[in-house]
Amino acid sequence: MKILIAPMAVPVEARGPFSRAKKIAAESLERGHEVAFCAAEDINYSPIKSVKNYFVPVPSVFGLPKILGKSLIRSAQKLGIQKKKNVSSYEEVMHIFGIICEDYFRKDVRCIREAIRDFNPDVVYAEFRIAAIVAAKLENKKVATSFSYPVQEEYANNPEYSKGVNRFLQDNNLPNVRSTLEIFRWANLKIVPSSYELEPIEDREVKFVGALNSYDIEKAHYNFGKRNKIVVYMGNGAISPRKQINEMKKGFLNSQYDVYIASNQIKNISEENIIVRDKFEFDKLLPEAIAFINHGGQNSIMDGVVYGAPQIICPGNVFERRYNARSIEKLEAGKLISDKDFKAIKIKDFVNELKSNKKYIENAINVGEKLKNLGGIKKVISELESI
Repeated sequence: MKILIAPMAVPVEARGPFSRAKKIAAESLERGHEVAFCAAEDINYSPIKSVKNYFVPVPSVFGLPKILGKSLIRSAQKLGIQKKKNVSSYEEVMHIFGIICEDYFRKDVRCIREAIRDFNPDVVYAEFRIAAIVAAKLENKKVATSFSYPVQEEYANNPEYSKGVNRFLQDNNLPNVRSTLEIFRWANLKIVPSSYELEPIEDREVKFVGALNSYDIEKAHYNFGKRNKIVVYMGNGAISPRKQINEMKKGFLNSQYDVYIASNQIKNISEENIIVRDKFEFDKLLPEAIAFINHGGQNSIMDGVVYGAPQIICPGNVFERRYNARSIEKLEAGKLISDKDFKAIKIKDFVNELKSNKKYIENAINVGEKLKNLGGIKKVISELESI
């Protein structure tokens, strides 16, 4: 089987889409399939040995000229605007990143169509990339897409951003859409890297595959007796690394807990029981964590439940992260907190609650076991083979 993988292009650091695409490529190659990419060589891209990548331009925020787009990103990061901005839907994400601006969308679809014609895949895999779904339909190819509960137009949408895409659809004799998120419905298969418990989607084309990461089940021993670690990973969330460090020091310096803060935005620190590094081996830390403090990103949520770590989630103003946090709280596998509650005294209260009530650990383990039993990355390839 030949698979063309088309991950969403992102003009800022957001490693999720391309990291998932790489896992799909690796497993496909392991199963003896032929793979090619059609991926923008953005900040998140890295080449894969022996896998061809077909060209597609990198988008620019709001569809601005690239030099202006980069300047806007730098200014937003310096002023912290991106952390204050309320992002209400995936449609708004695509608008902000310039993905559904008409000029870029036309180029994106054209590049994918050219890749399809040259590579002639049996199936196109769209990693949250609606241009790939459209291109596959125009080239009469089977198409599968990544999918999630919060990208459904019923959950949240901004149809005011669909005008440029609709002009393209009309020019190519395709039906207009109210919201660009409706295009996900056109896929032959929707892959959800989660479980029904976390994302209760009612759709015949949806396949729940659980977490895509490879987990060492033997290491995930769910140590009930030695929950003496607090792990913090906020990615590019609403809480700055400096605030994370200050509040964790106020609450837990010289306490019974070892605190691990993962951030590549600040230099390494080791002060008593507070350790700051650019990365840690979460598979070693999380099974002994009484709390995993994170921003609600998909990978973080999956890691937390698979390793049985209760979570304290501070999702900020991003719609998907808010949904993930509410799901974990609803399943009583963790707590949702607001930006203003990211303070030492509040976090200590939350940690004490997680420690005193074993249901949080037990529920996290139960959710994680169901995720692991769904098949993960191997299930993804099996589903692609089925269509």
